[in-house]
Amino acid sequence: MRSGLAPPASSVPGSLKQVDLWRKNTSDDASETWLRKLVGRRRDIGITRIGSITRLDHVGVPIVQVVRPLSLSNAVSQGKGLSWPEATASAMMEAIESWAGENIPCERLTLATAESLGTATRELYASCLVNEAPKDWAQLPIPWIEGWNLFNDEPALVPSALVDTVYTFPSSHPVMFPRTTTGLGAGRTMLQAIIQAGLEVLERDAIAKARRIPNFFDLNQTSLPDGHSEACGTLIDAVSNAGLLCGLWQAPAVHDLPVFWCHLMERGPPNELVPLPSEGFGCSWTHEDAAAKAILEACQARATAISGAREDLTRHHYPAIHDRSHLAEWREQLSAPWRLRVFPTGGPQPDASQVNRLPRVLHALRRAGAGAAVIVPLLSDQESEVHVVRLVAPPLRLDPRSRQ
Repeated sequence: MRSGLAPPASSVPGSLKQVDLWRKNTSDDASETWLRKLVGRRRDIGITRIGSITRLDHVGVPIVQVVRPLSLSNAVSQGKGLSWPEATASAMMEAIESWAGENIPCERLTLATAESLGTATRELYASCLVNEAPKDWAQLPIPWIEGWNLFNDEPALVPSALVDTVYTFPSSHPVMFPRTTTGLGAGRTMLQAIIQAGLEVLERDAIAKARRIPNFFDLNQTSLPDGHSEACGTLIDAVSNAGLLCGLWQAPAVHDLPVFWCHLMERGPPNELVPLPSEGFGCSWTHEDAAAKAILEACQARATAISGAREDLTRHHYPAIHDRSHLAEWREQLSAPWRLRVFPTGGPQPDASQVNRLPRVLHALRRAGAGAAVIVPLLSDQESEVHVVRLVAPPLRLDPRSRQ
């Protein structure tokens, strides 16, 4: 893989018109062939280790870590899945996303002020500013990169601080915009990558808004699904057999793509691995699929905390003393909530075609309040069937932990 494999923004419309041919061959052999080819190119992006951390925990859900020592963001990436190939592909794709965001060619950048780009551009990105941004930010020259706005099918410039993944210190960007990986998407086609990025943006924005709702956890907890899908059933059984408490909350949203928030927590001393609850989020086409994604991510968060290998898990994540009364109250919340909504049934149905899913994502982004849906292609490797994009959809919130 080479950083120069990123196509121009103008190629996005043509890429979306291409038929998703690989889905016509869904045999295990085809998936294994693709994954072997992907793993075989690990050295191209600096990956030195691919390893399982599954047995550090007792849940049994496959969790894989990928190590990239020369990363300019996190050197350790995680992946999860219901099978080893799924978990490995998930970890590899996460590492490739960050690598692609670190290696944007300089010739794709344009130095300009927001003021010089017009009122519409200035107002659009003013909605993304962090609290510490200078008042005269619009008069400061910053690097921009061209993307493609899916709302109006026109090119659009994006501040590169919202696109790249160079998280070194001191930062190469002035303090203006949030620096997160939200909106990065990878897939075997560009269409897949865009859909994944869109679901993540919707998920993070919904969770960030849920955090600002008074008494959200008391009012929005749902029961675990009864007639659950195979994926959801497998995960719930694994969590239950491990003796963990599982709580689900549905984040309120104005669109038809459900978003769930999951907490996994141990029942208490004396045999604790992770005293604090592990959380996960999920947005998908159906309620059960979204819940399964949230539970799966919470399983990954547990294993990650146990491994202690990620640089962004600091000493604050491992306090020397826990507030035992607060932990007991939260275990009570998970096991016997005073109010519990019935898990939603019916509702939105999955779309068989990737092409049909994109309009649903774009409609949901509009309903959520996005003023644009700008796609910046970062990697398009046809040989390896790997595509990476960044979706920027201001003013949707990028950080699920944000309370701004």
